[in-house]
Amino acid sequence: MIVTFKSKASGDLIYFKDAALKLLQLMGRDDKVPSALYAEDVPKALAQLQLGLAAIAETERVKAEQADAEMADKPHGDKGHVSLNVRAVPLIEMLQKAQKKQRPVSWE
Repeated sequence: MIVTFKSKASGDLIYFKDAALKLLQLMGRDDKVPSALYAEDVPKALAQLQLGLAAIAETERVKAEQADAEMADKPHGDKGHVSLNVRAVPLIEMLQKAQKKQRPVSWE
């Protein structure tokens, strides 16, 4: 399933459901689709998302260091993993624009 984030402050964003639900959870939202944020709720959701992503980034950094130490003697293959932090960049940008222009954000 696909979840589309929309705001008049920017273009639409499309995420797979699993990534979208994780991002919504980090924003302090439930997993209801469709739903929305009022313009006045966007700054709080953005701040929560950034804090949650920072915690995830630290956890991933520690895991990556451990994996690198374990794989030091083995050839490196294609990791094939895109972190949630990377996936979140377009949504963060949308929320920042929505905050600046005082626009709501919805998803369906």
